[in-house]
Amino acid sequence: RLLDTVSRIQQAGGCTRPLQILPPQWDLLLDVFEETFPNFIAVADYLRDHFSLASIGNKAIHFPPLLLVGEPGIGKTEAARWLANRLNVPFCMIDMASAQTGAALSGSERFWTNSRSGQVFETLCFETFANPIIMLDELDKTLGDARFDPFAPLYTLLEPSSAQTFVDLSIGDFAINASRVNWIATANSLEAIPRPIQTRLTVIHIQTPSPEQARCITRNIYKRILAEGDWGDFFKPDLEEGIVDILISHPPRVVKIALTRALGSAARHQRHAIGFSDLVLPHTQHPRGIGFLAI
Repeated sequence: RLLDTVSRIQQAGGCTRPLQILPPQWDLLLDVFEETFPNFIAVADYLRDHFSLASIGNKAIHFPPLLLVGEPGIGKTEAARWLANRLNVPFCMIDMASAQTGAALSGSERFWTNSRSGQVFETLCFETFANPIIMLDELDKTLGDARFDPFAPLYTLLEPSSAQTFVDLSIGDFAINASRVNWIATANSLEAIPRPIQTRLTVIHIQTPSPEQARCITRNIYKRILAEGDWGDFFKPDLEEGIVDILISHPPRVVKIALTRALGSAARHQRHAIGFSDLVLPHTQHPRGIGFLAI
């Protein structure tokens, strides 16, 4: 297994990885981020501060670990993916809600027959750059006990000094430098997150979008769906205001799912715009109609 790992590392570019640098107009990119995710203004300001420091240094993309706290479905994961895509850095999402041990982060012990390396090792060794964005999704829902603490690897990984010599348990024979990883954790609340982990993260509370922000977010989601699909040109570039009025009471995650399905319904009926009959939202009474979230 070790020989195979070394071979894969060599094929991926050898034992070193460059650091991705800031795009020339990074400040404008953050302006667009703020327009796309208007309830993430605090995140945009946080990145502006750290990118400003990088711009007068080696220009490498890096920011201290972040913890985004907010209600489910308000766009935390979507915002992290957007940043990774626009900054052109690798992106890895680790589902902490399903983590019962630290294996997803630091690999499993070599004595297990099914031992495998963790996602941090694989991202750093097999991706292009050494400063990826790694997302710890639903950090507050992490399970486990004292014997198999899923948080344990983070005490090393979130400290730059100790992260410089991070060792994956399934490999064990050499250390890698994980100090330039850009960490973004998400949670719905802070209660279940150990205090020592909280102190290693900058906590930013993401507010529920205001009605006007929700309108902007809904339109942006629609435009992103069209831009990402090779069929986007088939549809009108803007949503009708009546459709927006219905969707703004729902979280961005639900809006994206509903719009994607609605576009499919419109395409099935050879229509270039979404109609009210295309919307299927949570707790609908009819198979095709306008639905509303239960109160």
